[in-house]
Amino acid sequence: MIHVDNAVLNNIAWCGIVCESHGLIPISSERVWGLLSKAPELYPDIITSSRHTTSDEVHSFIGDRQIFSIKDSFANLNMVPYGFTVLLDAEWICHDPVADVDHVQSEWTVVSSEEDLAKWTCASGLQKVLKPKLLERKDVNIFLHENNGELSGFIVNLSANTVGISNVFSNTNKKIWSDIAPIVSSYFPGIQMVGYENGDDLTAALLSGWASIGPLRVWIKSHDCSN
Repeated sequence: MIHVDNAVLNNIAWCGIVCESHGLIPISSERVWGLLSKAPELYPDIITSSRHTTSDEVHSFIGDRQIFSIKDSFANLNMVPYGFTVLLDAEWICHDPVADVDHVQSEWTVVSSEEDLAKWTCASGLQKVLKPKLLERKDVNIFLHENNGELSGFIVNLSANTVGISNVFSNTNKKIWSDIAPIVSSYFPGIQMVGYENGDDLTAALLSGWASIGPLRVWIKSHDCSN
């Protein structure tokens, strides 16, 4: 089974790709990744890259900047003293590559036009987040499935010897997590897949053969703190 560190590094790479598409330049220390300004909507301003990162280290990294969200990649920080509260807890997940991809659904396609990207982002609610620049990248694929006008989708990025799965959505396809593994393996054979989910999406992924490999936590700036 793949190590959680690979999932963390893959996710940092993906967040960096999204931020750079918005013209934002990531910065990093040995054990913390972040931005000099606010991240795009739904994305963290700071991500810890090591299980040995301390709360004080993150606070020092923040300095006097206005930080709204922190992805605590190993769910081992206490950011309450620094004016943050927990937004959500989630689990890193992984899936081994699928050898038999002969029966992959042909209805899944890779988005290649700005028109299809606009359709994808509208269906997923990410119109303000995903930019057409992503279509130029060789390490990113945006997958789309359309059935009777109903859309499903997810994104993959290739980094840290893994394929990261993110932004999974579907209004009608209850088996989407079962579809993802063989689809991704048909494009990236022999490479393990990682991602993270919580709530019902986590349950669906685990029931579809994905495995949990560790916890993560997202902190947001507390409205009750004046710091």
